[in-house]
Amino acid sequence: MKQIQVLRHSHFAADPWGDGGCKRTAQISEILDSNQIGQEFYQPDITQIFQKKFAALEGLRLLNQHKIQSSLNKTALTQLGFNYYKRQQTMEYYARTHKLLLWESSRQQNYLMSYAARDMGLKVIGLPHNLESLVQGQASDFTGRLAPYWFEEELQSLKQCHSIFTISREEQYLLKLFGLDAEFLPYYPTSEVATYLLQIRENRKKKAKENMIFLMGTAGNKPTFDGMLNRIVFFHRHLKDSPLQLHVAGYLTESLAPHIPDNANIHLHGTLSNERLAEMLEECSFCWIHQNISTGSLTKIPELMMAGVPVLLNSDAARNFHNVPGIKVYEHDEDCVDAMKGELPVPEIPEKPMVHEKILVNTIRKFLS
Repeated sequence: MKQIQVLRHSHFAADPWGDGGCKRTAQISEILDSNQIGQEFYQPDITQIFQKKFAALEGLRLLNQHKIQSSLNKTALTQLGFNYYKRQQTMEYYARTHKLLLWESSRQQNYLMSYAARDMGLKVIGLPHNLESLVQGQASDFTGRLAPYWFEEELQSLKQCHSIFTISREEQYLLKLFGLDAEFLPYYPTSEVATYLLQIRENRKKKAKENMIFLMGTAGNKPTFDGMLNRIVFFHRHLKDSPLQLHVAGYLTESLAPHIPDNANIHLHGTLSNERLAEMLEECSFCWIHQNISTGSLTKIPELMMAGVPVLLNSDAARNFHNVPGIKVYEHDEDCVDAMKGELPVPEIPEKPMVHEKILVNTIRKFLS
């Protein structure tokens, strides 16, 4: 049995078949497993703490100790102090047997995790799925500021990390501008998902693909929901008389139903089984992805590349995938219509990011030694 060496924290399950967050956590799990690095996920209920007297004083101590510039009211300061204290006590428990925390969850109150771990003597490697403070509509749990105006709060939290690995080049670039030691670890599907995708690639060679557009996304993510709805309305207004058929599917896309216009060429499928998803990917002409500006990187793009499915997407969604064969990026609606008239090339199978994985593994081993 492998010795547990690394403590991990993610608010996503390590599920390679789940949403983008679950896929990212599963990718990291596979990297650790393949390099014989044991892991244990943080359990918040290890230490039972339901209240703390003078929690506001804990908040003041945290702000003072880390020289955090903030102007919290008493209620927010009390909340900050209590939530920090809970994590600090749990990290004290884990510090008896662990040296290193792999920290993926900077969402909401979890951005206190890096302070608590470091204060208890743990090394911290940050693997943020995206920069939460820059996502439209996201608000700070403590100051109430809306994105992007609480970026400084998240930046202060990330500065507690001894090393950081981002999922997009843009975030790496941004953090390095602020002096953080940021590396890059792009998303790559786990081996079992890769096998599934490569089979789709083979099956696509045998099937005719005519006039079927597959608009896909995880509608539980607001930038994705808004982007999908934008394209549905666009299709209805500009392409309803064309021979094209728009098929809409993905996790939680059932929530789009009240907004679908009356159009015989638009078909809403909702959440799909893996088997049905494979059928649609095998049959579609291309996948259409449209997302409002956000952070992170869309895990579905390298998966579609592996499956041999051409991709049409807007520039705000592209992030890591500009100037890639088989990935057509459009800037405006006119570009989008023009791209639909032509045949998109089949993307190449993406290379596994071996160099970046090696950097992560070597960094982990350095901090464990």
